[in-house]
Amino acid sequence: MSILVPAALAFSAIIPIILLLYFMRPKRQEKVVGSTLLWQQAMQDLQASRPWQRLRITPLLLLQLLAAIVIILILVRPAIFMSSPVSGNTIVILQASASMQATDVAPSRFDKAKDTISGFIDALGPNDHLSLISMARTPQVLIANSQDKAQLTNALQHARVTNQDADLEQALSLASSLAAGQENAQVLVVGDGHVMNNNQTLDSPFPVQYMSIGGDAPNMALMALSSRSLQGKLIAFAQVSNYSHDQRSVPVELYADGRLFSVKTVTLNAGASGAIEWGPLPARTNLLHARLLSQDAMTTDHEAWSLVGSSIHGRVLLVTKGNMYLQTALRLQSNVTLYTIDPSKYSNSIGTYDLTIFDGYAPPSEPVGNILYVNPPARNYSFGSSGPAVGVSHISTGNDPQNLLSSIDLSSIHTMRSTHQLKPALWAQPIISTPTTPLLLAGENNNRRVAVFGFDLHETDLPLQPSFPILIYNLVNWFLPSPVAGNGQVTPGTPVSIQTWPGADQVTVTGPDQQTITVGPPFPATPYARTNPVGIYQVNQRVHGHTLSGIFTVNLFNPNQSQLAPAKNIPVTHSTNITNNKNTISRQLREIWPWIAAILLLILCAEWWLFSRNYQPQQSNNQTAHKTPRTTIRGKTNQRSARYPWLASMQDQVLASWNRTQRKTKKFSKRLRTTLKKTSKGERRVNI
Repeated sequence: MSILVPAALAFSAIIPIILLLYFMRPKRQEKVVGSTLLWQQAMQDLQASRPWQRLRITPLLLLQLLAAIVIILILVRPAIFMSSPVSGNTIVILQASASMQATDVAPSRFDKAKDTISGFIDALGPNDHLSLISMARTPQVLIANSQDKAQLTNALQHARVTNQDADLEQALSLASSLAAGQENAQVLVVGDGHVMNNNQTLDSPFPVQYMSIGGDAPNMALMALSSRSLQGKLIAFAQVSNYSHDQRSVPVELYADGRLFSVKTVTLNAGASGAIEWGPLPARTNLLHARLLSQDAMTTDHEAWSLVGSSIHGRVLLVTKGNMYLQTALRLQSNVTLYTIDPSKYSNSIGTYDLTIFDGYAPPSEPVGNILYVNPPARNYSFGSSGPAVGVSHISTGNDPQNLLSSIDLSSIHTMRSTHQLKPALWAQPIISTPTTPLLLAGENNNRRVAVFGFDLHETDLPLQPSFPILIYNLVNWFLPSPVAGNGQVTPGTPVSIQTWPGADQVTVTGPDQQTITVGPPFPATPYARTNPVGIYQVNQRVHGHTLSGIFTVNLFNPNQSQLAPAKNIPVTHSTNITNNKNTISRQLREIWPWIAAILLLILCAEWWLFSRNYQPQQSNNQTAHKTPRTTIRGKTNQRSARYPWLASMQDQVLASWNRTQRKTKKFSKRLRTTLKKTSKGERRVNI
């Protein structure tokens, strides 16, 4: 222990002053009398009595001396060395990634890390400043450069663990901005060290320390879930990884559209991965759900969801006199409900469709919704104009911002004699071109998408090529887009750009927590960022008066987070590792006078309580006298005892105990002196 203000020891002069006051204090016995009228002479004699007398040790004197000693200790500001890595300007980075949910330490790694940081907050000194950063995919500042322990504790309690990865590079960049202009800045990373890009070494302008949380807990995890069509049969695949040091066998359940399809057991060696196959699945399956039946320290990676085809089904009307090529290609699309009608029976009053295809026919007025023209008659259209037939020589790729020609080989087209002369509007893009005219146009105008084939499919070998079903697939998915591009699977914490349907006037997203967020209007839709929970997300779009529903899924699928063994170090140059061992943590000087001041408060309370017993009256056997307030020889009325009888009773008990202890102590002292006196005279005591 150290003393910061030795000069304050001069205040110890108060101790002899207290003793002097007790030497001069007259000790009189208090008696209860009916009146002071007959005691005037006695009171005058008391005032003339000699003040100096023998010092008597009383509890009140001891408490006052003890209070004086405690006051001296407070003034000299004693301090001790405490174990803490937090001193000066410290920035604590709390890892909040998925692996921090592991329960190998109670109650979880994240809660353990918060408890550790809470201890650092309690040990802050008067010159220490602390900042807190929560580290996930996007790090966030919880509180910056604060000394207020209450505010720091409140900010720490608002930190939440996520299902995301941890971006240490961004967290250190954020810490650098907080440390700008500060002296003796340092960073402490508290977590298990599972961070993004851990194979890259980062540089830091200030010291970085790493405190590891957790142990080498075993874990089984789903790493992938998908489906594909093999020989006309729908097959599901799942990949499972064993992140442990022993061989393990785990059952895996597969649900198809919410119904249990099958349970298979996978056996994997330590550190190995394996695949499971289910099939054939029902042809109309839309959603797969796999679940591991394993008791591990982490369960977020035990479930996964996957879409089969597109999640939104559109109503498509084909107006044709008979085109088997188009009908066959459209029926292969899983997101299409196909209706066909003869041009002679078509009318705009037959209903609203998400996509209308006109094959060799053009209506007097265009319908609401998306339109695909095939071999349009010569006339003016919303996309431009269709003219007389012209010859086709060389076919080439035009401007394709919609990626409609993805996986398409145009060189496979060998026969195409003629096509209509197409003159596109400014918003229509030529997708396939020739030197004389475009062959395929596509574009969006007035919240509607339009595409045009300028030729008759029966006069070319394109429908016989493998590229034709792919081209129709690309077109249908451009007309009727899924809510999320690709396979509909999203990484936790990644903002999602919702693909809205042409004509949509409202778009909402409902997460697994059943919280609904409106992302449109305005359009284009605002990216949806609340993708932290894993599970199924429902997307509803209101298009032309009716609602279209689609889904996308969020899965962990992160080997970096599923492997629970803490990292031995973090990828930062010259970083150091610390633990909770006091021998490895720097020792900081901390003042302890606030705790001593609390003791002083208790002493003063005890002194007041003992002093208040001087107002307690002596009990009388007469009940009438007990009810009437008595006057003491000092002339004071016992109103406090009348108002607080429970306090008077407690004081009686303590006073009686104190008197008994005094009598026993005096009796023991007298016996001890007698025994010592006899022993000194040479007397012998024999026990018979």
